[in-house]
Amino acid sequence: MRRLALSLVLLCLAAAARGQGILGRQAVVPTGKTAASDMTHEETVVRTAYAKFAYASELEVIGHLALEAGGSPVPVESRGLTSDQRLALAQVSFSLSDFAVGNLRDIINRKAIDLVPPPIGEMLSSVTPSYSYSDAGRGTTWVSLQPRWQPASVTSPEVLNATLGELHEMEWHSQAPTTQWQRYASYSVTVTFQGKSRGPYKALFVFGHDDKGNEMVMPEDATTDSVALATVLAVHLFPEALVRTTLRTYPVVANWVSAHRSFSATCSRGQGDVCCDLVQLQCGLGSGDVSDGLSTPLPGPPPR
Repeated sequence: MRRLALSLVLLCLAAAARGQGILGRQAVVPTGKTAASDMTHEETVVRTAYAKFAYASELEVIGHLALEAGGSPVPVESRGLTSDQRLALAQVSFSLSDFAVGNLRDIINRKAIDLVPPPIGEMLSSVTPSYSYSDAGRGTTWVSLQPRWQPASVTSPEVLNATLGELHEMEWHSQAPTTQWQRYASYSVTVTFQGKSRGPYKALFVFGHDDKGNEMVMPEDATTDSVALATVLAVHLFPEALVRTTLRTYPVVANWVSAHRSFSATCSRGQGDVCCDLVQLQCGLGSGDVSDGLSTPLPGPPPR
């Protein structure tokens, strides 16, 4: 599920395959968020994307550890590492600041690289694997992120001179032809992963509505994978398999669920998603959803 990235990311990086149908699509409405009272809707969505990105990276590792506890082989690159070491290596941290929110028409004639500068040296790319687990006929699936640093490509002269309006004609309109792009959120990002940091650098989210009135979101970050940011906004990330199946009986899973359980009153129950602290940019599992999952009886042994 990869396709070409949009606008500056595509032109800067000459990316190969990118996620199909993710960029420019409707986002899951953020729920269970802990945010400052004066935070705009646009900033809330942006912060949700980065918080869920960081969470999905750790979910990738705990998912592997759960399956390995059940007998799956340990990947070669992870052999010799403890569970804690592997989880630590998956941690991504973001710092977001300097938000500016307004009407897109006010910045449409600005150079794109002023708002979405090309990456320097390396960018944080990501694949988006999905997994399934069947427990006596009860099937569950989950989506995660697998980030990695990769070398950045040289920026072409065309990109250096392109305006946001030109990128709109080239990419945004073709990706979501029924969407009217109206608002933006510009901000600064610092990302840290596996001992490397990039930033602060500028990035952009563009907001609009399609012909059915649904809100549409377009991330534009040339250093942190825009497709991954769009993906985590568009999907639910509550790991049902870790609380409703026999995977929950493994200590590594039980300990992780306990450590990531959120008792915040703002967590929405039954939404199938995580709840996020948008100040700390960290997501957790709603306590009510965890309790509901753990109270589900496990499948008994097959009949004789």
